[in-house]
Formats: sequence, structure tokens, C-alpha cells
Amino acid sequence: MTALTLRAIPAARRASALYCATGGSGFPLLFIHGFGASGDVFQPLVSKLAGRYQTIVPDLRGHGRSRRLPLADSIERMAADVGDLLDLLRIGRTFVIGHAGGSAIAAHVAAKQPGRVCGLVLISPPEIQSPGRRSLGARLRDGLSAAFSHNANAGDHDVQACQRLLQKSDYRLQLRSITAPTLVVAGDHEPAPIVRQAREIAQIVSNSTPAIIRGGGASLLPNHADAVIKVLAPWLEQQERAA
Repeated sequence: MTALTLRAIPAARRASALYCATGGSGFPLLFIHGFGASGDVFQPLVSKLAGRYQTIVPDLRGHGRSRRLPLADSIERMAADVGDLLDLLRIGRTFVIGHAGGSAIAAHVAAKQPGRVCGLVLISPPEIQSPGRRSLGARLRDGLSAAFSHNANAGDHDVQACQRLLQKSDYRLQLRSITAPTLVVAGDHEPAPIVRQAREIAQIVSNSTPAIIRGGGASLLPNHADAVIKVLAPWLEQQERAA
């Protein structure tokens, strides 16, 4: 995997560019990690998919090797960062794969830039709640999810501050606008009622499919990466054929 260096980016946009690692060749796959983590969380998937796809793995602002950038003040800002990165890489259409809190960002990208997203994958997506009405249990589950996905390279930012971004954003609005084929992946042993959540999202998104991984817990990535690949790889191939 190679890193996108700042020298490769036009000078006018260097200051706000996300760090990004790229690899492989073929149709693009964009990976968006969750809060308290970095793009490294996707390595078990990237290592298996780079033989067929071009993998694009940024670190979100305030995270990992993008921690030189201040933490965003909204999910929308993070989604805009991702869109800017795709512009810089001259990526037209791509699959977008979000994990945990990154699923909310991925949903924003798919809703706001539908012509760019040919397929959307949401892995262990955060619980849907109206802004300001998230239960104590939901907040605790968010924190637990962040703890499981935390990476030593994630930086010193405040994970709770990231979770507050989710609390301010009702991403059901974006889910209802998504037209791209969508796969929702969850483990049946995750700490949140993720099975119900996956099915709820599948009902909201018009062209979506839930995939429940037996035995998958809070560490779906990386501990159950092979099971995720068994679901993800054929779905990606099917969407490529249909495109």
C-alpha cells in the first residue's frame, strides 16, 4: 500500500488534505473508518481486496496520520473532506465502505453525491437516534464500539467529542436519500442491538440488504474479517456486473 503524499496534491488544497493510503488496481473502493480509530482498522479487508480493486484508505481529520488537521465540527464536514479527497485523486465512481461511526459519514457521501457512489457498505453502523435524544445505553455502546476499534495510531483527539458529532446528526435523513445499492453488515453478538439496527436501515434504504454474521461481536473488524469478506466480496462482484 502506498501513501498519498502532500507533494501529489495541488498547493492550494494541501492544507486540508486527508492523509490517504492507496493500493491495488481496478475499480475503486473507498474505506471510511470509525471514531477513535484510523484507516489501519481496514487492513484485514484491504489485504484481501487489493488484488482486485483499487483501495483508498484515508485517515479522517483529527485521526491517525491526519491528526495535524483539527477535528471537524460536523459529520457533514467529514463527508466533505472525503469528497475533496476523491476529487484530488480524480476518482469518479467508487464503492464506499464505512465502519461504525464512519458509516454515518459514508451515508452522507452517498446521499449528497449519488452519482459518485455505485455501491455502499455499512459495517456495524451506529444506532439511529434523533439529535439530542440518544439514550444513555446508546452512548455507552458508542463508547464501547470506539474502544474496540481504537488504534494506537488514532491520535490524541477526544473520542467523546467525535461521538457528539453523531448526536448532532440525524443520519436517517441521508439514509432515506440513498439510491445506491447498499449492504448492511453486522454481527449478531455486537453490544448494541445491531441485528435490529441493520434491518431497520435496510427498511429505510430502498435498495439495501442486511447481512448478519453469526458469532460476530464488537470486534467484527479485525476478528471476523474472513466472515465479512465472504459476504462482501460476492456482493461487490454482483454490483460490478450490474453497473
